[in-house]
Amino acid sequence: MAKILLIEHDYQTLEMTQGILEEEGYEVLTAVDDASGLKTAVGEKPDLILLDIFLPGMDGEEVAQYLRADPETAEIPLIMLADESQLDHLTIGHESPVDDYLIKPFDAATLITKIMPFINRAGPQKTVISSGNGELDSKMGGGIPLGSLTLVEGSSGAGKSVLSQQMIFGSLNDSFTLSLFTSENTVKSLVKQMRSLDLDILDFLLLGKARIYPMELSRLGASGPQLLLQAISRETERDMVIVDSLTLAIGQSTIEEVLSFFEECKRLCARGSSIILILHSHAVSSELLVRIRSLCDAHLQLRTEEVGKKLVKTLEVTKVRGADKTTGNIVSFEVEPGWGMRVIPVSKVKG
Repeated sequence: MAKILLIEHDYQTLEMTQGILEEEGYEVLTAVDDASGLKTAVGEKPDLILLDIFLPGMDGEEVAQYLRADPETAEIPLIMLADESQLDHLTIGHESPVDDYLIKPFDAATLITKIMPFINRAGPQKTVISSGNGELDSKMGGGIPLGSLTLVEGSSGAGKSVLSQQMIFGSLNDSFTLSLFTSENTVKSLVKQMRSLDLDILDFLLLGKARIYPMELSRLGASGPQLLLQAISRETERDMVIVDSLTLAIGQSTIEEVLSFFEECKRLCARGSSIILILHSHAVSSELLVRIRSLCDAHLQLRTEEVGKKLVKTLEVTKVRGADKTTGNIVSFEVEPGWGMRVIPVSKVKG
């Protein structure tokens, strides 16, 4: 049972929040000021701390800074409780001492949804990259193991970017950090596009959990692979690096330069990085494609196929090296606003 410390000066909010958490089965410790909160945090080592921004004595951010500076409590996830009127005074991004914010007033569903990723982090660490969609993960052998070099390949409009966005969202919700290099979107358009699929990543961006680097690869010419590799190498402290897409970066490269790029990515993965490369199927020759696929630990291929009178998107899991379960081979899906990727039952595809 996870242990949560609630440091809240307002007794009504404290009692309401404590009641919700205890109904969900959590052990809840409480404190109403800075001194008792710090003492309890050090003495009890909770799995998560909910910290009010307004406290008698030090304010919440000062308390958070003390907790981060103490080796005994530095790794405990912190969520700050704040009113909307206090948003302008919050420190957002890399400089923030907290992991996330929860805006008052909140209901039970909002509270539980907010804390779940941090409670999961306190338990056994995830070892796979999840799409955030259980049906898709089961087809991928339970998810792609961390430390894998993954190739996501497909024709135009086959759903490559949507799959990468699902994996971004699933990974961030599993408390991983990631960097995305994209030639397909600006930061604004990506956030808007993902939000339309109910994959909201804005909070993760504000808190520095996700970084987005728009790319103009067409200007790089033959130096594209080398410059991109240098950029990826600077992000290896992140749990994941995603390139959507690699197509323009290697458009003017020789076979040797492309293979060298993949080999260097493979070396970075051997040191603990997880790299996902999105590629248009027709960007390279079939011979080179075979060699690239063999270098990768996981290979996901997307296609658009005509079944009867319908055009159906399919995902073929051709390889997931080290998967916990048998891969599911081929799955059909559709992309729905407000839902993302929805697996289509076989009967519906044929119907």
